Amino acid sequence: MVFRSAGLLLLVSSILLAQSSATVTDQSSDAPDETPPPAVCPAGGPIGAIHLTVRPPQSTETPLPVDKIANLSEGDSILYSPLIRGREVRHGEVALVLVPVKHDSGDAILVTDPKPADKPQEWKVDQTMSIAAFVYGPSGLSKKKVKNFLSQDELLIAQLADYAEKTSQTEALVAALQDANSSADSVNAALNGFAAQYGVTVPIDRTAPVAVQAQTLFTTMNPQLATYDPLVPSSSARVAQTASLAAAAASLFFGNPIGLAAGGTAMVLDLRSIAFPGTQFRSAFAQPEPVNPRSSKSEAGLNLCGQRTPAPPHTRVAYIWANRIPNAEIPKLQIGSAHFILEGQKTPVPVDLTEKDWKYLDRAREWSLADENGKATTIKVLKLANQKSIEIDLTKAKVAPGDYHLSAYWDWKRFDANGTISVRPESNLRDARLEASSQDRLLAHSGKIAVTLEDADFEFTNKVEIKKSNDEFAKPEPVPFLLPKGLRQGPQQHMDIQIDSANLDPGNYQLLVSDATGKPQSVPIKVLPSPPEISNLPILANEGATSQHFVLKGQHLGLLARLEATGAKLTLDPAWGNDTERDLTVQLTSGAKPGSRFAVSAYVKDRTEPVMLPDALKITGPLPLIASSRLSLPDNFPIYLNANEFPAGSTLTAVLDVKNVGPRSLLRISCEGDTQGETDIAVGEQSDKWSVQQLSPDQLFLSFDTSKLPAGCLVQAVIDNRSGGRSEPYALAHLIRFPKIEQLAPTTEVTQDGRRIYQLTGSNLEMLERAGWDQLSSYDVTGLPAPIAGEGQRQSLRISLPDPPTPASNLYVWLRGDRLGRGTNVTITPLTPPNVPATTTPTAAPQGKL
Repeated sequence: MVFRSAGLLLLVSSILLAQSSATVTDQSSDAPDETPPPAVCPAGGPIGAIHLTVRPPQSTETPLPVDKIANLSEGDSILYSPLIRGREVRHGEVALVLVPVKHDSGDAILVTDPKPADKPQEWKVDQTMSIAAFVYGPSGLSKKKVKNFLSQDELLIAQLADYAEKTSQTEALVAALQDANSSADSVNAALNGFAAQYGVTVPIDRTAPVAVQAQTLFTTMNPQLATYDPLVPSSSARVAQTASLAAAAASLFFGNPIGLAAGGTAMVLDLRSIAFPGTQFRSAFAQPEPVNPRSSKSEAGLNLCGQRTPAPPHTRVAYIWANRIPNAEIPKLQIGSAHFILEGQKTPVPVDLTEKDWKYLDRAREWSLADENGKATTIKVLKLANQKSIEIDLTKAKVAPGDYHLSAYWDWKRFDANGTISVRPESNLRDARLEASSQDRLLAHSGKIAVTLEDADFEFTNKVEIKKSNDEFAKPEPVPFLLPKGLRQGPQQHMDIQIDSANLDPGNYQLLVSDATGKPQSVPIKVLPSPPEISNLPILANEGATSQHFVLKGQHLGLLARLEATGAKLTLDPAWGNDTERDLTVQLTSGAKPGSRFAVSAYVKDRTEPVMLPDALKITGPLPLIASSRLSLPDNFPIYLNANEFPAGSTLTAVLDVKNVGPRSLLRISCEGDTQGETDIAVGEQSDKWSVQQLSPDQLFLSFDTSKLPAGCLVQAVIDNRSGGRSEPYALAHLIRFPKIEQLAPTTEVTQDGRRIYQLTGSNLEMLERAGWDQLSSYDVTGLPAPIAGEGQRQSLRISLPDPPTPASNLYVWLRGDRLGRGTNVTITPLTPPNVPATTTPTAAPQGKL
C-alpha cells in the first residue's frame, strides 16, 4: 500500500535521523545517568528535546510547561533549557516570537534576540501575551531590527494564531494515534479537531474502529491515501499500524508531498522577510518527552519534530513551534446528568460551561477525584471537543465505587467542578432476563417485536446483539435498544429492545449485552413457536354430568400445558393427529346453570402468562341419555339368539327409552370404536335405509338396515343434542353372522362308532362348530361346507350325529366361540323314496331365547 509504505519509511527514517543528527557528536557508553531514551518522531525527525516552562512571579511555585498554562502575564518568566542526550552538543540559537493581547499603542509582535541553544535561557514577560512561538535555528538565527515593521502586521498575527491552532490539533491527534490505549471517543475527537483546523467537513463514525476513523479523514483530505487498508490481516502490519496513522497525521501537518501543508506558506514568507532574513522556516510540533526516573527534573520535556531535508543554498533552516495562550479565567465547569462511570474504564462525561471556557478546558491539569472524606486520587482527564464531554480515565487509577467530586488546577490554582461523579462497579447481568410478558410475545417469524429486559442494571449498555445458541456457525446480529433514562444516567433496572423475529426459527437464543468494557454478557431467551389455536370453541359441558368428554380441534395443541376455568376441572390427554386434536375431560365443580359461559385460561409451554379465552366454556342443559332398549327380532328365525344379539345384514328394529332429547337431536349409529362409519339420523328422519321417530318425550323408535355394518360389530347409539352435548354410547346389539339351515337330511351312511351321516343344506354353514340333539351332548363338525354348483352361496355340509331321541327332535348347534348350544327349529327331513316327491317340510319349533 502507498500509505503504509510511506508511513513505515517515515518512521524508520525518523529513527535514523535521531541517531545521526548533526547536533549529536557522541553517544558513548559513559553517558550520564540522566540520559533519556532516543527521541522518535512519527514523521520528519527529532530536532531537539527541550524544557520550555513558565514561572510565575512567586518563585516558590513550580514552573509549568508553556503548552499547559492558561495565562501568560506581566511578571511571568519563560524558561528554556536544552534536554541533552548523552554527549549531544546543542548547536544554534533560540528565540521567541510573542504576540501581546493589547498592541494598540505598542508592538503587535515581539521578537526576542537570539540566544545560544546549548544553555538555559530566561525571558521576562512584561505584558499579557496571546501567542508564544519558539524558534530554533540549528545553524543560528539572523534577526533584523523589526520594531517598525511588526507593529501593525495583523495578517501575520492571524497567521501565527492559525498556525498555533493547527499545531495544537496536530499534537493532540498524533498523541491519540500513538497511544495504543486511546479510546475510540478520544481518537474521534482528535480527528474531528484536526479536520476542523483545515476546513474539512467529514462525518466520522465514533463507534467505528480507530483505524477506520483515521482512514475516513485521511482519504478525504488526500485521495492518494484511499488505498490504505487499516484493517490489515498480518500481525506485523498491525504492529506498524499505529505508527503509520500517526505518521499520516504528522505528514499532513508538515506539508509532505503526499499530504497537505498546515503551516501556511504566506506566514513563513512574511516572517522570514520581516524578521529573519535568509531563513527557511519549517513547521514543528511537539511530543511529550517522558520523565526520566533517573533525572533530577520532575517535569516532562518536549521533543520537537520537524522536516530534516537539506536547505536551499545560502539559506538557514529555522523551526517554529507556536502555542496559543488563552488568558482565560478559571472555567466554571458543571457536570452533566450522565455522570455515572464504570470502575476501571475510560468514560465520557458531558459537561456544561461557556464556549470560551470549553475552548480552553484542555489547559486544566492534574485532575483528581475526591471522596466524601476528602481523599483525592489523581486521574487522567481528556477533553472530547466534538462531544462537549470530558473523558475520565480510571484504567490506571484505583477508584472504588462511590460518589466523588472532580477538581483540577488552572495554572497554579485549584478549582472544583460543580456536580458529582458516580463511580459504579462493572455491570453484572447474571440475573437479567426477559420480562414475562415480553417472553410470551417473542414469537418466531412475527416481525419486529418490542420486548423488555429486567432484573439487572443496564445503565452502561452500549451494544446489544442476538445469536442462536448451540450453533457454531451463527453470527451475532445487532439489536436496537433504548435505555429509559439514557446511557450513564444512573441505575436502570430495565431496558427496551426490539427483536426482528421475521427470520428467526423457534429455539434458544442469547442476547449479547455489552458495555464500555467490551465484554459481552449473555442473557438466554427463547423464540417461541406460534401459539395453539382452538377452532371448535366453546367447550360444551352439560349440567349435572360428573365427567364429560370433549375433543379440542385446531393447531399446535401439543403446546398446551393446562387449561383452567372457574367452576370446572379440565384435564388434557396427549395430543394426536399431528397436534390437531386433543381429548379433554370436563368435570363441573359448581352448580352453574345452562347458558352460563366462563373464560378459560390456556397455559402454554415456555410462557408465563396464560392466554385468556373468553366465553370458552359453555354450560348446557342436562346430557341426553339412552336408558334402555327393546329389540324386535326377525320372524321365524331358525336359530335362537342370546341377549343383545342380532343377525348381521338384517334390519334392526328397536324402541329406545331416552331422556333429555331435544327437537334438534341426532341419533348417531356406529360400530364401537369406528368414528369413520358413523351414521347421523335426525329425530323424525326416514329413508329406505333407516328411520328414527319420537313416540313420546321419552321414547324413540329406530329402524336401521345393518347390511353395511360388518359381522362382529357392536352396534352403539349416541344421542347428540348438538350444542347441548352428547349421551354416553349405548350398546344396542352385537351383529352375528348366523348360518341359514334349509334342510337336515339323513343319509344311509353310518360311521364306525354308529353315528349317522346327515347332510345340511343352506348358507353360512362354516359358522357351525358343533351340533347335537340337546345342550348336554355335542359333536364336532369336522368338515367344511361345499358349494352347490350353480346356486350361488348355497352350501352343503356333512355332519355325523347319533340318531335323535324322537323323529321330531330339534337340532342344537354351537356357533364358533359359543360355550352353550343354541336351539333351532330345524328337524330331520325324512328320506324320500326313489321317484316319490318329498312332501315333508321342517316343523317350526316355538321361538325363544337361551
